[in-house]
Amino acid sequence: MPKNFNFLTKVYIAIVILLSLVFLYLSIGTFIWKEINLFGATLFFVFIILANLLTVKLPKGGSVTVTYAIHIAVILNYGPFISIVAEIASAIIIGIRESRSNKIKEVFNASQLIISIYLASLIINPWISATISMDAYLVANVFLVSIVYFIVNTILVTLVISLSEKLNPWNIWLTNFRLLTPHYLALTPLGFVVAVIYYYIGPFGLIMFFLPFLLARHSFKLYMDMRDNYLNTIETLVKSIEAKDQYTKGHSERVAAYSVAIGRQMSLDAAQLEQLNYLSLLHDIGKVAVSDSLLNKVEKLTNGEFDLVRQHPKIGADIIKDIKLLSDEEKVVLHHHERYDGSGYPDGLKGEEIPLMARIIAVADCFDAMTSNRAYRDATSYTNAIHEIIECSGQQFDPRVVDAFMQCFSELFPNESAVTIKESTAAKKSLAF
Repeated sequence: MPKNFNFLTKVYIAIVILLSLVFLYLSIGTFIWKEINLFGATLFFVFIILANLLTVKLPKGGSVTVTYAIHIAVILNYGPFISIVAEIASAIIIGIRESRSNKIKEVFNASQLIISIYLASLIINPWISATISMDAYLVANVFLVSIVYFIVNTILVTLVISLSEKLNPWNIWLTNFRLLTPHYLALTPLGFVVAVIYYYIGPFGLIMFFLPFLLARHSFKLYMDMRDNYLNTIETLVKSIEAKDQYTKGHSERVAAYSVAIGRQMSLDAAQLEQLNYLSLLHDIGKVAVSDSLLNKVEKLTNGEFDLVRQHPKIGADIIKDIKLLSDEEKVVLHHHERYDGSGYPDGLKGEEIPLMARIIAVADCFDAMTSNRAYRDATSYTNAIHEIIECSGQQFDPRVVDAFMQCFSELFPNESAVTIKESTAAKKSLAF
């Protein structure tokens, strides 16, 4: 196993591979050799390999293809064996051009698909050995086959990503598969129709339906490309902020990291954490409209100058409202300088009136601002910064957010001395009396 896999990941991959070998052996006995249509079986075999070569990458690792629908059609007509052999052949073809680490990933991918295919095939007898009746019972069985395949496939992939990246499996599943579930569901009837056409017409019906498979793959690709384009837009906007102010380089990324850790501590779901990450990265995007001389001024700002700087949340909200991925969350950027007691800007909101994500970003933003060098002052220590945040809890900051930040401090700064947290906790207790 490659060194970049931890011990648990190696054990998990080994178990999946061994289980797939067992199912490969068992699938041989399910194949009805005498009744096979050699041309049709070959077409299925080739189409699966072609589909596997046209993968679409997922945001948190792994990939998807339209082989899902083809496997459904093969399982219904012939059982699992053809699909399993085609997956092995695909892994060999893809693995030849990959590095050692990627070879292991391809072996795992083929193994988890073998498991998914075999378990799904247990639901229904192959049509080649029976006369089918188009009724509700058959349709229900077909959807049960697809559900078993989908659940097993996504769980096996989610677990390997979770173990290797040390991330919450539920968050990984939500990020990678929640939004793709409708696409999978749409492929189920397509696989069923192809299976029926093949059953009644034969191989030429299969050729006719390969184009819809390619169109389905294209829809996957368009969705992921759109998502990547949004992320590239966000990265470009963040770089435009940093280019204006050398003292805040890396500020947005750090605020995003702190905010996501706080949000995770406060039990935000995967979709909310993803939004929080993007919004944190862009919380200061409005500063592109503020002159460099103000952002980098060493002397204290005048009241008029400070009023100009205070415009950046509104400008930022106006900018991101046109980003479709974030269009419903511009108020988070607009209100990230509000204060819990209502003395902030631009609208003087207080308490729960302030969006939760804005309250989270406010704590993360303030901590990083205090612990970073600025044109007008040097950075303060982590201990002093935490003391300041605790002291402002209930006034400038939401106490629940401050508590969450304290709880995830050791996760964010594992190399910080225990004294920092101890002193901060002691300060918090003293403020309670």
